[in-house]
Amino acid sequence: MLSILLSLVACVGWGVADFIGGLKSRTLPTFTLLLISNISGISCLLLIVAAFSRNLPEDPNLIWSVPAGFVGLTAMYLLYRSLAIGVISILAPVSATGTILPVVWGIICGDTLSGLQLSGMAMAFAGTILAVMESGGETHRVKAAKGIHLALAAAVCIGFYFILMDRAAQNHPLWASMIMRCSTLVFLIPLMLINRTPLTVGKPHLPWVVIMGLVDTIAAFAFAAATREGMLSVVSILSSLYPAVTVFLSAVIVKEKLNKAQSFGVLLAISGVALISGF
Repeated sequence: MLSILLSLVACVGWGVADFIGGLKSRTLPTFTLLLISNISGISCLLLIVAAFSRNLPEDPNLIWSVPAGFVGLTAMYLLYRSLAIGVISILAPVSATGTILPVVWGIICGDTLSGLQLSGMAMAFAGTILAVMESGGETHRVKAAKGIHLALAAAVCIGFYFILMDRAAQNHPLWASMIMRCSTLVFLIPLMLINRTPLTVGKPHLPWVVIMGLVDTIAAFAFAAATREGMLSVVSILSSLYPAVTVFLSAVIVKEKLNKAQSFGVLLAISGVALISGF
């Protein structure tokens, strides 16, 4: 039960963070967005570590947090770039399909899925295909949605991130989250210097970027803690329900509209993910 609760916390946190990140990437440099949000996240974790944790434990599994930081950074960059140029309600669910990777990995490592969960995987795949197709305008031709290639690449990175963090957080999820965040910062700074990315975001944007970093960090920590309590295959799928939150916020706040096939595809994909979770 605790793993389910933590997974849902991760789901909500990532859904809110992706919505804010997608919107802000339309007006701010993505690297700047990632830097400020990451610094706010590290600050949050430092306070938690100072209050509740002791010295860095001697756990060899924590080394997996380092590549997880790089893969997570790549995933966020690709996802936010896709959301900046495409329809959030379509691309957010696509990014969640990468959860198939940790599901397969979990099965290889001993997790057992029911027939209902396997059916959910098929539904999620079919729904994604419908969701990413859009009308070609006057020609009435069907084409891939704008930004789909970035969202699919982000999905693959997200899948590997789940696998790496599952390994890293086996014993110390808090320290795994902290090391992952710090490694993200280490990888990010050289990229910003190479691209000569500006460091300021402006007062109207700053509070939202900080909030994005905080909720993303809380979500990542909740996921890491959930993998220690439950099966990776189930935890990763539940956490990957985050597009439902992102789509809801997009519909209510941005008023994004989908055609009937896309709406059905998004609903089918999210329903498939719910079935995989066992609901």
